[in-house]
Amino acid sequence: MKQVVYVAALMAAMTASAGVFDTLMKCRRVDGVVEAKLPVSGEWKAAEEGRGYPLGTYFRCGENGLTVIEFGKEATAEIGAGSSFGTRSQPLGILSRTLVLTGGEVKLNLPPTVKDGLFTVTAPGFCVKDPAGQSYYKYTLTGDGDEALIRCVTGMMAVEGRHFTIPQMRAADEFRIRTSHDNLETIIYGLIGDYIVKLDRGIVSHTEFDDEGSSKVVSAPAVLDWHLSPETRVQINRAVPSIGERMSVAVMTFDAAGNLKNNFAFAEGRAEVNTGELVAKAVSDNEDAAKTAEAETTEEIEETAEIEEESSSEDNNNNESSETESESSDEEE
Repeated sequence: MKQVVYVAALMAAMTASAGVFDTLMKCRRVDGVVEAKLPVSGEWKAAEEGRGYPLGTYFRCGENGLTVIEFGKEATAEIGAGSSFGTRSQPLGILSRTLVLTGGEVKLNLPPTVKDGLFTVTAPGFCVKDPAGQSYYKYTLTGDGDEALIRCVTGMMAVEGRHFTIPQMRAADEFRIRTSHDNLETIIYGLIGDYIVKLDRGIVSHTEFDDEGSSKVVSAPAVLDWHLSPETRVQINRAVPSIGERMSVAVMTFDAAGNLKNNFAFAEGRAEVNTGELVAKAVSDNEDAAKTAEAETTEEIEETAEIEEESSSEDNNNNESSETESESSDEEE
């Protein structure tokens, strides 16, 4: 009896501490064909409206199906026909929740202020962290891996993957990500918005000097801040060495016109194996504008000089013509 009371009190404390999620998920709405698979049984059975389901349960909708799963007050996930998702089992006392994308479209609604680390959305190639407010996901299995569309409808969220991080997405920001089945290739396509993607550059070494003139080589992780905007993309290729465990990584970025803007490669954890930037540094917009203005000014000066030269030539010709006419007139007299 005491054990039952203790467990009940612990579960109540967990719910109160989380302030967002209940211990059990609740199937709030069922339309059409909706099925659930419990973590223990492993069998798909018809979902029951109003029933509580433990973490680790998966849900799927058939033809004309729709369901809304409630994680807690103001925290729901909605899927429609042909869509599915799962949840991750958590040890007793863990307050966080994880939604696993498995197929189709998911509409997620969370409170606008969610504590860090309380909710994540995962797929093999990325993890969405702290998706406060409304967010939308469309997940598709492809022949060589998977593809996902991620949209921050309201609020904000962060996205992390191997060798890249998007620290913050805001309302209306959207991108698409493709991941190969072996997780060795990742391509990120900018669709809507303009935000930073931090790309790993490996371990980079540089020399530091102290006040006495002594020097030392310092090695530290480096990142490239890339602005992901419509039509731009990031491509990350990885390779597992035949000897050793340190993965080789090649990173490229492309602008909206498809031009290569960054290109570098490195071995994880090895400063001595790092190509650095392989693309020549592009001139800045100001430098480019200055050069353009300078070229235009030079062209105008050259045109003015040509006009003055032509005018001078015409004056000389007129003078020569007048002198000739005067000489001819003198001879006639």
